[in-house]
Amino acid sequence: MKFLKDNSTAVVIFSLVVLVTLFFNLVLDLHPALNLLKYLENKKYYWTIPSTGIFLTGLWLLDRSLRRKIINERTEMFNATIRTIQDILQNSTSSMQLLIMDMHDEGVHERLITKAEKNIEELNRVIKTLAAIDPKTIELKEINRDLSVIKMDEELHKGGQL
Repeated sequence: MKFLKDNSTAVVIFSLVVLVTLFFNLVLDLHPALNLLKYLENKKYYWTIPSTGIFLTGLWLLDRSLRRKIINERTEMFNATIRTIQDILQNSTSSMQLLIMDMHDEGVHERLITKAEKNIEELNRVIKTLAAIDPKTIELKEINRDLSVIKMDEELHKGGQL
């Protein structure tokens, strides 16, 4: 089905069918489509309409199943990407926690340690937000509201840390 996946392929096939039909009609004075319809009308093939309906229904069902398969593959890819991002953020959180422990041992100013702890809290909030994302009912407005960089800056300013 990859052959018919692109719209331009369908347009080319349709154009070729039209050109061949015109060639038969004008140059060879043959009318294949008209002859087929007359043949079917004379023979009274009542089964043609139901079989055409069944064929079109089969194509429709095939299209639905292919779309469902594509959506499922995209959902799996999205979930894998989110898990990877969560792992990276979790590794960053762990590294920052080790850094804070080293800062305590070295006697670094308490204000710097507090900033680092707030960053860890923010990373944990981001990880929880990413874990709550359902790719089938995703709304970007909700994600942007929870993960907004502007919101992070406002929270830092409200806390008087900057």
